[in-house]
Amino acid sequence: MIGALCEKDGTRFRVWAPGVDEAYVAYDGHWNVGDAFPLGRNGEYFEGFSPDIGVGTAYKFLFVKEGREVWRMDPAARDTAHSGDEGNVGYVVDPSFEWPPFRTPPFDDLRIYQLHVGSFAGRNDDFAGKLRNGVADFAMVEAKLDYVRDLGFNAVELLPIQEFQHDRSWGYNPSFYFSVESAYGSPDDMRRFVAAAHRHGLAVIFDVVYNHVANSDNPLWRWPAYPGDHDHGEYLFPPHKTDWGAGPAFQKHPVREFFIENALMLLGEYQADGLRFDVTRAIESSGGGWQFMQELTWRVRELHPEKYLVAEHLPDHDSIVRSAGMSATWMATSHHEFQRAAQGDDPVRRVRGILGKSFDDGRAYPDSWNLVKYCLGSHDDCGDDKGGGTWKENEDWKRHRYFVDFYGGRENWHARAKARLGWALNVAAMGTPMLFMGLETHQGGWWHDDVEHGFDWALTADAHGREMRRLVAAANAVRRSNPALRGETLDVVHEDHDNHVLAFKRYLPSGNNCVLAVVNLGDRDFTDHSYGVPTGGQPGRWTQILCTQDAAFGGWDGAGNAFHEPSTQDDSRIYINLPRWSVVMMRLAE
Repeated sequence: MIGALCEKDGTRFRVWAPGVDEAYVAYDGHWNVGDAFPLGRNGEYFEGFSPDIGVGTAYKFLFVKEGREVWRMDPAARDTAHSGDEGNVGYVVDPSFEWPPFRTPPFDDLRIYQLHVGSFAGRNDDFAGKLRNGVADFAMVEAKLDYVRDLGFNAVELLPIQEFQHDRSWGYNPSFYFSVESAYGSPDDMRRFVAAAHRHGLAVIFDVVYNHVANSDNPLWRWPAYPGDHDHGEYLFPPHKTDWGAGPAFQKHPVREFFIENALMLLGEYQADGLRFDVTRAIESSGGGWQFMQELTWRVRELHPEKYLVAEHLPDHDSIVRSAGMSATWMATSHHEFQRAAQGDDPVRRVRGILGKSFDDGRAYPDSWNLVKYCLGSHDDCGDDKGGGTWKENEDWKRHRYFVDFYGGRENWHARAKARLGWALNVAAMGTPMLFMGLETHQGGWWHDDVEHGFDWALTADAHGREMRRLVAAANAVRRSNPALRGETLDVVHEDHDNHVLAFKRYLPSGNNCVLAVVNLGDRDFTDHSYGVPTGGQPGRWTQILCTQDAAFGGWDGAGNAFHEPSTQDDSRIYINLPRWSVVMMRLAE
């Protein structure tokens, strides 16, 4: 344990402070060495128990080194006044809370909705004009949980909620890892949010940033009394540079313990169902980084075997699962390849390349849920922090945008059809499907952490938004009710490069559930049940369970096979309607 641990009769403190001579807890009414609470040395740590310091008490550490007094914020403070050092204090927090019963969903059954707390409310909704400093909080997002549940998701993944500089941010500049972003609410507000999500049947996954520390308002600089350059504290030296700032010195056991304890706090004190680790390639490249991930995942598995640990390990590689011990990794190529397929760039080959869990380059994941796929994009793909002008390394796609903006915008029929196709494909393929907020309403432009570019609630009510939301909910329901789509089998049974059509079969070895997904990535409509799709030798009668071009989703009446139940013919095919830019899913009758 590090930081301030609230106990029945007082508070226990423990802090890593190598090289200092004395350590004290200065607190309300006791702000100097003469009356501060002294801590005893235990190796490189200082620790002690005070019956006089209780819940809500403001405190800071006071170190003495070579006769010089050095004030320091507790890097493991469970709550802080704000992110900056000037005038900032930590607060003792009581972690006790009455939690509702909830069981983290099985890994193969997760359907993730990714959102940013600060911009998920306040634009064209009941909270418009009521945001503090233009930022939504946990309570406001809590009021929206019915919306997420009704879309058919069973997990919410929040962009980072740890205390960061100022009030508005994407969250990837953490100042205090153990403290909740003060603009979003208090520790109890976050606990209430998690409890409310659980009551709605939603797991909660927190995004954590362990690969680098903030470039400002950072208590780890000069820690505990380090002279010179700001990033030469014990937590950061020897220095490891990343593209976003200084990286932790994972070679040191106390540094590894700091971040492992942070992960265990979120999973224990806040009952998180999982963690998403930002840019694990940067952790991998640091000294001791791989060992750190192995130690972290081993400790979590020991205490919380049911929790989901997902890495942003890009480019993805199965070693992050097989060696580092993560449950899963993001698969960015699921978005990039589908984006190009939707443009007509070798679409069958590109889509085939993102369907499974084993790949031509030798990557092979043990389970399908080891990959998180997001064909329509994540926050990184939809978001931009430079006024919509960010140019990335792939100049074909230039700026980061919401998906429909690449194909003509939300008023363009083809753009909407391709978005519907993308989510249905995501649901039918191997892997855990994830959707970023706003994609379910065909939101356009780009996302940012301000109200102007946050989630636009007006779009949930217009015709295009309602159609896409119905499609998302229907596709999620198909995945939920068909265990074959969550299983470990996927056979590509048909490739028609001339017409840009691909078909694959998902089935259970027991034979109890079999789904045939047919993907038309071209502009040709096949009517009069004229398109023959091989069933991979599977006899029987088939029923349509989803067509992304049905009228309810923004297509047209009669687009699919609502009243047509074809049987496998002597040529091992079924003959169906296959509308342009669609996914048609057929289930074998039981």
